Amino acid sequence: MADPLVALACGLSAAFLFLLLFGLSVYLLWRKRRTQMLYRGLIPTTPTIPRCTTPVLQTSQSSSYGSGDVPFFVPPRFKTTPQLKEGKEETEHAEEWELHPDLHTQRGSLTVGSWFPLGSIRPDLYELPEEPSEWALPNGSAIRLWFALRYQKEREQLVVSLLRAANLPTLCQGNVTLVKLQLLPSDDRRHHQAKARRKGCHPQFNDTFVFQVSNSCVDQCSLSMSMYTVDHQKKHRLVGQVLIPLRYSELKETAGKVQWRDLDNESDQPLSKNGDIQVSLNYNQSLHRLTVVVLRARGLQCCSDAGVCAQVSLKIHTQVVRNKWTTVAKGNNPSFNERLTFRLLPMQLDTACLTLQLQQPSTEEPVLLGIVVIGPFMYARGRELEHWNDMVSKPQELVRQWHPLGSADTVQGPQ
Repeated sequence: MADPLVALACGLSAAFLFLLLFGLSVYLLWRKRRTQMLYRGLIPTTPTIPRCTTPVLQTSQSSSYGSGDVPFFVPPRFKTTPQLKEGKEETEHAEEWELHPDLHTQRGSLTVGSWFPLGSIRPDLYELPEEPSEWALPNGSAIRLWFALRYQKEREQLVVSLLRAANLPTLCQGNVTLVKLQLLPSDDRRHHQAKARRKGCHPQFNDTFVFQVSNSCVDQCSLSMSMYTVDHQKKHRLVGQVLIPLRYSELKETAGKVQWRDLDNESDQPLSKNGDIQVSLNYNQSLHRLTVVVLRARGLQCCSDAGVCAQVSLKIHTQVVRNKWTTVAKGNNPSFNERLTFRLLPMQLDTACLTLQLQQPSTEEPVLLGIVVIGPFMYARGRELEHWNDMVSKPQELVRQWHPLGSADTVQGPQ
């Protein structure tokens, strides 16, 4: 008899606890729903925003936020009733101008250094500025290149900013434009190269490069910039080049200022006194093969019907390793188009050079018409050094270039 009573009492207790918990849950849900309805009633559906009487943003060009920082601005103060008179507002604006004059005049591309109210329109932001004289296009067919130089004496660094170019030939319309920058004299075959961000006759670069130059050597250096156009077959064609002598006093005066130079192209280069020779070079490191293609010459000091040949000599240090000759061509603008090959090890690239001599054959002794030496820094400077460095850095193509001919007494030995 006792067992059924105990079971009945336990069942009633469990039912009572279940009903109590259920009632408590319903009460809490009802209270939460009521609280939400009260909050909704407090928030207006169409809030009215009063007139802004104070500046909303305040930024300056001297702000120093880190890459991960979020700038904090003081929220504006709003007045529900306009109680300020027009004269008082003008006085406050005048005092604000005097306290922060730089904030109204400075503007940058990334920061807005000015005070302005929310919703105001600034017409000066929608007017295109007049083109300054520094960006004027060149006259005629000259190719112009814009850049900026800055020398940091403490770090011994030359910072070159390549900006844009203009007036390229029409054949460059669909090609990629490259500019190779090299510091001369330099025994380093490495160089910087900039690629245009868009194709066309007026490409833009907007690239910055750094050269390490000591303070004692900056006045003896020159900056060489050569522009190339690359067609669909990946062939590089020289468009023009410019050589800028560096002087510390001039770099200090023009630090960071935009400068421009008109490039010297092949047609604009005057003939040298003894004439010029055009040569193509290629070096295959895997085959240890140096290829020299003697193309043509121009402006030679000889008779128009005289026979001319080219002698190409490979030297290592001061020793002539091999001599080779082209066939005889007639005229003072002869065309050869002959390929000559030499064996050269990669470890010998810095100690070898090529000597090209244009000769007029004779029964007694050949008459020397001109000579040029193409090689590394030990033997050559200027175009000849640049041609040798291009040959080493571009093993997949024949690098072609014109070279002025000098006399035998102007050619120097290893330095």
